[in-house]
Amino acid sequence: MQSDGRIFYGWWVVATCFVVNFVVFGISVNTFTVYMKPIEADLGWSRAQISLALTFAALAMGAGAPLVGRLIDRTGARATMAAGAAVVGVSSILLASAHSLGFFYAVFIVSGLGQGGATVIPISLVIANWFEAQRAKALGIAMTGTGLGMMVMVPVTSWIVSTWGWRSSFRIMGCVILATVPLTLLLIRTRPKDMNLLPDGDMGSDVAPAAAGGLTLPEAVRTPAFWLIGAMMLLIGLVAMGVGVHLMPYLTDIGHPEATAALLISVIAAFTVIGKLGVGYLADRWGTRPAIGLAFSGIAIGVLLLMGAGSFAAACCFAVVWGFAVGAPLLLNPALAANCLGLKSFGAVFGTLTLLNTVGVAAGAVISGVIYDSAGTYFPAFVLFAALTAVAGTCGVLARRSF
Repeated sequence: MQSDGRIFYGWWVVATCFVVNFVVFGISVNTFTVYMKPIEADLGWSRAQISLALTFAALAMGAGAPLVGRLIDRTGARATMAAGAAVVGVSSILLASAHSLGFFYAVFIVSGLGQGGATVIPISLVIANWFEAQRAKALGIAMTGTGLGMMVMVPVTSWIVSTWGWRSSFRIMGCVILATVPLTLLLIRTRPKDMNLLPDGDMGSDVAPAAAGGLTLPEAVRTPAFWLIGAMMLLIGLVAMGVGVHLMPYLTDIGHPEATAALLISVIAAFTVIGKLGVGYLADRWGTRPAIGLAFSGIAIGVLLLMGAGSFAAACCFAVVWGFAVGAPLLLNPALAANCLGLKSFGAVFGTLTLLNTVGVAAGAVISGVIYDSAGTYFPAFVLFAALTAVAGTCGVLARRSF
């Protein structure tokens, strides 16, 4: 609440970011696993070839991330988010016409650029600007949109694909994404000072907003904290995407029906929501680094549990542990970056860190596919991912404030 009793406008910003994550991220990223087998059966492409599209999207998002960050620092987040969502929506509609790998990859590259402008970078910046004392909590609420989007959109997409085919699903979901554009234009504001407010709900009419503290991008890249955070984000992006993209094919490979696999993904999504809220609550009270230790331990344990997920009970155990932990980096990454490097040039700094994250995302998507195609099993990839998660968590815990 604000000092005059009204709801702090920052919470409306959080709600809008939640919706954008639910729809744009929930569809364009989290439903990819549903399309893999239908596209494989229809067009004869291998899983490695199909997952390479997500690699190209991630690389495009990463390559454009520093530019997106600088653009937001200079012009604000509202127009950037709306334009990004429009690009993702149109790209989804175009994917329904794919018959060649070249076209498939090209559209995913364009979509990746749109995702960078619509979701993680601007949302992290906007919420970091609007909140200080409740930053992790606000980020946690906004980022639950990705998990709830996954929980709802994966089974809905699976039903649409099974009923009308994967091409119709891409068209329908593209139209849903486009519906977020007017909402973003109406409600998003980049900074509280744009509305004569201060972070966390204080009225700013009689108090001049303090200048944001922190480091510029050239200053940040000379600190150990920047590279520790970058390594953490790269490695956890690799692990999350390496498992997530291939999760539905893996679960069906080891004997779970497609409906059961979709249900398990919904369980993961539900616990992702719980995990983001819980880890956000703990991060505001314990500190960001202890929360990183907890979340990353859960991710590593979840990967190992997946290797024994042949029975429904074991698969549910994996889904609970993995779901609780795997969504936490979406709020811990920007929270740690803001704490260690500040908000002075957060868009440019976090945009560059996101470039490193998307390099990991790009690698993870294709590494799992290559290992599966060569070894006939995902197990070597899972062992690798558990080890990399431990390294990533260590990097995050070692990062310290640098300004």
